[in-house]
Amino acid sequence: MTTPVQPPAGGQTITVTEDNVLEVRRTILSAAEEALHRLQSIAPGLQVTPPATDEVSRSAAAYWTAKLVGAEDSHFQRLLQYVDDVIALGEQVGEAARQYGHTDEEIQASFQLRRQA
Repeated sequence: MTTPVQPPAGGQTITVTEDNVLEVRRTILSAAEEALHRLQSIAPGLQVTPPATDEVSRSAAAYWTAKLVGAEDSHFQRLLQYVDDVIALGEQVGEAARQYGHTDEEIQASFQLRRQA
């Protein structure tokens, strides 16, 4: 029996079987963890510094920093939400593994996130 897993926001369909379910889980969670680490490493560089000390420069820099990384609806936060969605997909695949009869220990051994997003 195969279980198609639909990505949260479109994209490719992944066919999960009893034989590949743990590898699919590992691949998804590994990619999500790598993306999270990359995002965390670039976050400091997304801070916009004012090109001058005048009020317009300071305001513009604050505005762009908020748009890029600071605000709840910033581009950076949207990317973090996407990573969270990919992690949730990996967790769904873990549930499929459980339905296929894999133990919690086998599922955890397939991949363990070092840090939850």
